[in-house]
Amino acid sequence: MAPLLPQSSAEYYDEQRAITARVLIAARDIWGTRPPAEFDTWFAANADRLAAAIRLGQRKAVQGADDYVGDVLDELGTPMDPDAGIDTSPLVGVASDGRELEGLLYGAVIAAKHQVGQGLSPAAAWAGGVKTLLVYTQTQIADASRAAVGLGITARRNAGYVRMLNPPSCSRCAILAGRWYRKASFLRHPGCDCRHIPAAEDRAGDLRTDPQLYFDSLTTKQQTEIFTVAGAEAIREGADPAQIVNARRGMKLAGVYGRELLITTEGVTKHGLAGRRIRERGRTPKRTPRLMPEAIYEIGEDRADVLRLLQLNGYLNP
Repeated sequence: MAPLLPQSSAEYYDEQRAITARVLIAARDIWGTRPPAEFDTWFAANADRLAAAIRLGQRKAVQGADDYVGDVLDELGTPMDPDAGIDTSPLVGVASDGRELEGLLYGAVIAAKHQVGQGLSPAAAWAGGVKTLLVYTQTQIADASRAAVGLGITARRNAGYVRMLNPPSCSRCAILAGRWYRKASFLRHPGCDCRHIPAAEDRAGDLRTDPQLYFDSLTTKQQTEIFTVAGAEAIREGADPAQIVNARRGMKLAGVYGRELLITTEGVTKHGLAGRRIRERGRTPKRTPRLMPEAIYEIGEDRADVLRLLQLNGYLNP
């Protein structure tokens, strides 16, 4: 994916990635590769070091966030002075869910102990625990950075943001790329490293953070891994990525047309695209449920029939 980004955004996120990379290396080194004799004893001796590394990363990640917001808005031709100063210090030294960092990080030890309980060797369990630790570490630095930028956006009355993907990104994040949000609250999942691009609403369209561009930038294997086999194939046929991804929220198995097929309850209201198309045919979603792409590829007789069904079920425009 090669979005047309403000130079200040590109430089800022290069700095953020470098900060995160240094802290991840430090956390991995502290964790080590050899399992300790007692996991809890090891954590009691090393929790302060782990938390200190993350605190340092958070402190560096939030520095200059307000200046960054102002620089981007200036570069986009929509300069805005903040209505108030921001204080990023409360974002440092705590987990984004309000816990102390040590309490969050102990979850990596719990994960390792659980794997031992499932029959894994201590070495394998310890290796699994470090993966959890690194997700926690990356998330806490990214969350602190996002929150700091969010404060800078909120301090400017007419500012909002566009989500910038940091590939590889999950399908849920991908379909949010390019949307302008007025509120600076940033929806994300653990491990998400997407970021804000500050923007005024009338300039958001200049930022080519586009779900289709992201999809097209992936290899066929990556498309399949991120959007599923049937979903990726449908998008390659021209289906809307958002319709494909959102449909999975209401997915279930049901008896349809004399066989068990995957259907979805997503988008079948009177205002939903699929719901409108079902009703245009004189049907109701209850009698004619919306098929998932997997079901369409299972029952489609040929490519023309598949395209017809994708259109009827609200995935593909005429």
